Amino acid sequence: MGTLRFQDPLSADWVALLFVLVLAQLAWTNVTSPKKWRLVMEGAFRTRISRRSMREEIDLQDRSLLGLWWAALVGGALFIYQVLVQSTLLPNGGLRYLEVFSLLALVAVAQVFLQRAVSFVFRGDGGLHEYTYSLVLSYLTMGLSLLPVSVLVTYRPDQRPWLLLLGVSIIALVVVLRWARAVLIGRSAGVPFRHIFIYLCAAEILPVVILLHALRASGPPSDPLL
Repeated sequence: MGTLRFQDPLSADWVALLFVLVLAQLAWTNVTSPKKWRLVMEGAFRTRISRRSMREEIDLQDRSLLGLWWAALVGGALFIYQVLVQSTLLPNGGLRYLEVFSLLALVAVAQVFLQRAVSFVFRGDGGLHEYTYSLVLSYLTMGLSLLPVSVLVTYRPDQRPWLLLLGVSIIALVVVLRWARAVLIGRSAGVPFRHIFIYLCAAEILPVVILLHALRASGPPSDPLL
């Protein structure tokens, strides 16, 4: 009789395929639109987005930017999936990953459309135009920063505890910086702090709570005695 072979749920073949697709997208962006990497650096290290970047380089209908955003969401969703599976909060499998990716993409797109809708309804900017681009760049920064962490989590199981902690720290840092930018941009545009606080609760914190609740509901049932 042969011995049973242990299969690591975080090292499935479809994960390697994801990495290949993401690397192909990044290589295509590097060839066709290398300036997009400057945008990623600007989103990571600058508190405000330059007017030149908003005017000339950030177009939410640009295929290269959308492709880069897709790659970032794939990387971010993969890390979230790894955390949930490692914590036994979510069963492993490609379909479960698609659920995580779909929910994360839905939250990201909904946040962008919400800001556009608020700007249209109130017929004013109030810094929303700049913050919309800041939001997109924060997703780029977070997803692309998590991509190498996800690779190491996949192929270095002995290092997973501290790698997962590192990834969670990256997410927390990006989110805190994004909220700080919201306050800075809003206050510089003359928006009262209470309005900024309401926005952060409605458009930033609430979607995360809904996302976590949806992922928890799709996970294994909890023990009713607990």
